[in-house]
Amino acid sequence: MKKLTGVGAIACMLAATGAHAVTNIDGQNGGGLVPWALLSSGPNVAITHIATQALDINSLAVNTSFANRVEVSWAHNMLNDNAAVLNTGALAGSNTDNVDNFGIKVKLNDMGDTMPQFALGAVYKKASGNLADTLNTALGVNTSSTDVYGVASKMVNMAGTNVLLNGVLRATKGNALGLLGFGGGNTVGASTGYKIEPELSAEVFAASNVVVGAEYRRQPNYAVAGTTQATYLNQNSMYDFHVAYIASKNFTLTAAYVNLGTIAQVANGQTRQNGMFLQGQVNF
Repeated sequence: MKKLTGVGAIACMLAATGAHAVTNIDGQNGGGLVPWALLSSGPNVAITHIATQALDINSLAVNTSFANRVEVSWAHNMLNDNAAVLNTGALAGSNTDNVDNFGIKVKLNDMGDTMPQFALGAVYKKASGNLADTLNTALGVNTSSTDVYGVASKMVNMAGTNVLLNGVLRATKGNALGLLGFGGGNTVGASTGYKIEPELSAEVFAASNVVVGAEYRRQPNYAVAGTTQATYLNQNSMYDFHVAYIASKNFTLTAAYVNLGTIAQVANGQTRQNGMFLQGQVNF
């Protein structure tokens, strides 16, 4: 693979890969967990399946961009508690939930030889289903919220290999990406405000049609120790290691090991939910 330098070469590489290797779980162009400042080259349609020890998340997402400046996206995430691990205590009778994510991302500048590309984004999230409704009734957890984030992306050359680096700061209230609602609810001592969380990713262009990467996404923890609320809302960071195969300019297949962190740990006995991430994406 030819090594690239300069703004023009960066543009050629991103065009060659489509700059759309993976669709974010929230619907944006980027990695599976972390968005990029680079815009969608869509329209893109992505179907994602995440399977952990006890939980499945299936997602349908669409994104595209306009005038090389604004990206819009939508993702419908569906949680299925196959082992009924959440179907206990305050969540008795609850084992499914959905989150609709409506996103907009605005590019602030183009990437230069030394300057990263920056973008600002927002994602309105609306949870529905028996998990969200039960948490709202039992704990006062909100069923909707809006994430706001800033992201920077920069292509660099490391030891002769082209690497895309991404950093995000996100203001969020999301519990398990919003699948368990937003904020800490009405438990005494619970926080209800936004928390600022970092996200990082690195994508290595191993070949002209293969991208290997890793991502880290920190989540807010609204748990109040020693309360029923902590049974369901205690959470920690997510991360993944992935390989994206760009079969053609119209199709990308991604496989990953993903760790979603704690999801209702006390209820299900699992300190972390880890498993596989599979995504097929069609670019029109």
